[in-house]
Amino acid sequence: MVIRSFEILSLFLLTMALLCPIAAADSEELRSFTDDCGRTLMLPVTINNVSPSGPLAQIVLYSIDPDLLVSIASSYSDEQLKYIDPRVAGLPVTGQFYGAKSTMNPEEIMEMDKKIGISLVLDTGEAKATVKEDLDAISEQTGINFAFVTQNKLHQIADSYLVFGDLLGRKEECAKLSKYVSDLMNEFDAGMAKVGDNKKSIIYVTAVKGNSVSLVGSGEKSYHGEVVNMLGNNLAKPAVSSGGNGDEYTTEDILGMNPDIIIVAYAPNHAYYNEIMNSAEWQYLDAVKSGNVYEAPYGPYSWMGGPPSVQRLLSLIWIGNLMYPDVFDYDVKERAKEFYELFFHYKLSDEELKELMIHAQRNAGSQTAGAQTGAVTAAPTSSANTPANTPAAPSGSPAKSPAPLAALIVSLIAAAYVAKRR
Repeated sequence: MVIRSFEILSLFLLTMALLCPIAAADSEELRSFTDDCGRTLMLPVTINNVSPSGPLAQIVLYSIDPDLLVSIASSYSDEQLKYIDPRVAGLPVTGQFYGAKSTMNPEEIMEMDKKIGISLVLDTGEAKATVKEDLDAISEQTGINFAFVTQNKLHQIADSYLVFGDLLGRKEECAKLSKYVSDLMNEFDAGMAKVGDNKKSIIYVTAVKGNSVSLVGSGEKSYHGEVVNMLGNNLAKPAVSSGGNGDEYTTEDILGMNPDIIIVAYAPNHAYYNEIMNSAEWQYLDAVKSGNVYEAPYGPYSWMGGPPSVQRLLSLIWIGNLMYPDVFDYDVKERAKEFYELFFHYKLSDEELKELMIHAQRNAGSQTAGAQTGAVTAAPTSSANTPANTPAAPSGSPAKSPAPLAALIVSLIAAAYVAKRR
C-alpha cells in the first residue's frame, strides 16, 4: 500500500515537473517595451515576423535584416527590383497606415496574422500629433502590436537604430549601423564647421514643367531639404509645403537666384536634367554654364529622399564632396559601395555605380572640379552582383526547450522510485 502511494505521488510530481517548463516558457515569451510615443507593449522575446506601416519603415527594416519582413507597404518598381532581395520583393502588400496614400486594411492584416503570425507592425518617421491614439486604436482592433520609433532628422538616425535594436532583438546589427551613422554625422559636423560662412549657394529642383519649377524649401519645416540646408545656402524660400515635391516657382525666379550648384531630382529618361541643360532660358545661369548641374542618383531609392529615409546619408556624402572637395576629401565611389552593402545588402559594381551617377559627377568644365577624388570611373567586373542569399522565411514562434531544473527533478524522482522499489 505504501509502495502504491509512493508510485501515485511520483507520477504526480513527474507530471508537474514536465508541465513546469511549458508554463515557464510561456511566461518568458513576452517582454515589455516602451516605444517613442510612450506606449508600453508586451512583445515576444524573439521577433521574426514584422510588417512595415509605410515606406520609411520598409526601408529601415530592410537595412537591419531583410528576413524580418513578412509583408511590404508598397510594391517595388522595375527600377528598384535589381537591388532588392527577390523574397522580399514577392511578399504580400499590406499598405501604408499614414499619409495621403493610406491603404492599410486592418482586416487584411488580421487575416495575414492568422496565417503567418505577425510579431509586430513597425511605424517610424516623424511623430504625428495623434500617433499614440491612432496606434492604440488599430492595435486594439487587430490584436497586433503596433510600435513607433522616431526617425526624422538626420541627427536622430544613429540613436534610432539603437532603439530598433532593442525593439527587434537585433542589437548587434543595429549597433553597427548606428556607429556608421554617428561617425558620418560627426565627420560632417566637423567639416561644415570648417566651411563656416563660406557655404556655396544651392537649389534642389524636384520637377521642371515648362515655366513651372518645383524647389524644396529652406527652414526647419523642410524635412526633405535637410541635406541641402545643411551643406549649402539654400536659395529657396522657407518651405510652405512639407511634402517631397516642395513649392512652385517660375523660371524667372530661378534666374534671379542664380545658384552656384543645382541638384535635380531623378526622372525617367533624365527628363528634368535634360530640360535644364537643353532649355534656352536656363543657359543664363552660372551653374549651367560651368557644368555644376547634377542629377540625384536613383536606385533603389533617390539619394535625396523620396521617401526621406536613411539613403539621404548618401546624398550627404555625394554633395559634400561636390561642393567642398578640399574638406570632404574621399573617394565617393568607395563610400557609396560601403553604404550599399551596409544598408541595402547589395554589392555595387563600378559599372552599376557609373550608371547610377551618369549625371552626378564633376565634368572637366566645372568651376569646382579641383581634386577629382570623387569622380567615378568604370572598371571591369568579373562576376554579376546579386542581392544577398535568401534564406527560408522564419517561423512565427521560437522553439521551446525544457528547463534544466525540470530535467534534474525528473532524474531525482526516477532515482527515488527505483530505490524504493528495491
